[in-house]
Amino acid sequence: MQRYQIKVEYDGTNFVGWQYQKNGLSIQEILQKAIFQFSREKVTVTGAGRTDAGVHAIGQIAHFDLKKKIKKKNFILGVNQYIGNNPVTVLNIKKVNNKFHSRFDAKERTYQYVIINRQSPLALQKNKAWHIRKKLD
Repeated sequence: MQRYQIKVEYDGTNFVGWQYQKNGLSIQEILQKAIFQFSREKVTVTGAGRTDAGVHAIGQIAHFDLKKKIKKKNFILGVNQYIGNNPVTVLNIKKVNNKFHSRFDAKERTYQYVIINRQSPLALQKNKAWHIRKKLD
């Protein structure tokens, strides 16, 4: 069994968050299904953190274990193809020590909160910023 680390990005607008939930589609579920379709092995993808509904990520780290040996290029292309039109993508994959844990071995986490304070509606930042129309003090 080999442990792999993946780096992913996603637009979380229409997801219930990272973690699998019965009430809607999660990032974890999308990745697990795509990896299964690619490898024919059921996996549990463990993220470095669990984002809430509507939250996006530009470099979230996760890990999973596979019996099957894989090639980096084939994995990235194959899994991203199985992800389909969902706004989720695997950016990178690498083999890691089997004791590696994406959550507990994380060295840093960076969060960015965007507030746009103006009357005009958002066009480019829609679903990526908190729009406040009234004047802030």
